[in-house]
Amino acid sequence: MRVLCLALCIVVYPSFCAQDTTAPKPEPPKSEPQYEDTFSGPITEYSAEKITVSRNNLGKLEKRTFWIKPDTKIEGKLKAKVKVTVGFVSSDDGDVARLIVVRPQKK
Repeated sequence: MRVLCLALCIVVYPSFCAQDTTAPKPEPPKSEPQYEDTFSGPITEYSAEKITVSRNNLGKLEKRTFWIKPDTKIEGKLKAKVKVTVGFVSSDDGDVARLIVVRPQKK
């Protein structure tokens, strides 16, 4: 009986030791740019450096212009009259867009 127990320990124990016990590393979360506030509406003007968005708030037309920097994340294709949501931060140079999301058009 001792020999059988010893033989099992010799055969089974190495297989337990050979298993990889390290936990799989979780993927790092996608980093979304940090912003202070948002502004939504259709694009009225845009260029490589800035974007102007308007919205109608209680019958009053509001327009905001945002600077587009190299680290600005743009989701979708920018074109005139398409609706966007702009996540931005205010700075001494003006409002800087950190995230621009193009909203799907209704059909």
